[in-house]
Amino acid sequence: MLSVLYSAAGGLNAAEKSQEVLARNIASAAHHGYKRATLTFADELHNAGSDAVRIAADEGIAFEQGDILRTDAPCDLALEGDGFFTLQRPDGSLLYTRNGSFLLGDDGRVVTSTGLTLLGENGPILLSPGSRPVVSADGTVLDNGQPAGKLRISTFPDKSVLRRAGTTLFEEPGQVSTAMPAVDTKVRQGCLERSNVNVLTEMVRMIENARNHQASQRITSSVDAAFRSLTRAAEE
Repeated sequence: MLSVLYSAAGGLNAAEKSQEVLARNIASAAHHGYKRATLTFADELHNAGSDAVRIAADEGIAFEQGDILRTDAPCDLALEGDGFFTLQRPDGSLLYTRNGSFLLGDDGRVVTSTGLTLLGENGPILLSPGSRPVVSADGTVLDNGQPAGKLRISTFPDKSVLRRAGTTLFEEPGQVSTAMPAVDTKVRQGCLERSNVNVLTEMVRMIENARNHQASQRITSSVDAAFRSLTRAAEE
């Protein structure tokens, strides 16, 4: 009976974690370049020598391509295919994103709304004041007809190493980077990549998850009632 109780408790924990992730996906669906969070569940022994189990949740990231939205803004960029825009923090460390909503800073740097610098293959992309850059499909940037650099589009042999560093930002933990130049990735200027969240699908999953939560609650209540009956019988 204890094993049933542990399993039901594990089901409750799994449902609560799922609800958290689904809610986060729905809340972030409007953010360009957001990648859907996923959960993988596995049963683990609750303790040594016991047949009771608990459910362990491993959160991951689904990196599938999102739909492309046309904006016609010259500093809006979208990627078709594998890879990420490479960004630099003020301390020099790197971040990666599929959110190509950029601005032209006062100092000529191309930056995100939070001031992170967009990198080219040879450093920051620098443009002249008021520039309306032209970006080709291979990532080459022209400033008033003159080359200003080529975008540094990075990819990874194993994207599961990436961790979220913000809603649409990712970082690679550790001291040694496995980033490499993306191949056959096209840059589309005047476009943004939508999130890869299907809100309707996520809402259906939330309903199914709520039902699973209710089922686990009913099992827990039934086991509790059975324990109470056994306790009363033992006292009589």
